[in-house]
Amino acid sequence: MAEAVKQAEKLELAYRHCEAELRRYDPDRYFSTLFVPADKRPHLFALYAFSSEISRIHEVSREPLMGEVRMQWWRDALAAVSDSDQQIMPEHPVVAALADTIRRYDLPSQVFTTLIDARVFDLYDDPMPTLADLEGYCGETCSVLFQLAAMILA
Repeated sequence: MAEAVKQAEKLELAYRHCEAELRRYDPDRYFSTLFVPADKRPHLFALYAFSSEISRIHEVSREPLMGEVRMQWWRDALAAVSDSDQQIMPEHPVVAALADTIRRYDLPSQVFTTLIDARVFDLYDDPMPTLADLEGYCGETCSVLFQLAAMILA
């Protein structure tokens, strides 16, 4: 029983961390979440904090290879969570909150990997090759967030 309480407290802290990170790095999305029901907000905080973490990798990495290493860490963390039958509590607060949100709303885990893969393009500062590539990039990085948010809110 004490372990369950401890896990719940850690999860609550993870969601609060996501909220703080979102407010700091993506205030527009943070303020938009204030218009949704209070019980859904923490899950949107987790979703959007994950997106923010991934989109900021190119800003905090000096070289593309270091960014690719960070993105691989995220892929591995999400794979470990989705492959696990146990209700493990990851140490990284965004991973912990996102894992709980994925489980709670049965979100498709593959879209998170696809979002990470699409963001690799940002690491290299190359121009977008074609309009079709831009549309695909937007679909895999931004539109997917609308779809996942709708699944949480529905």
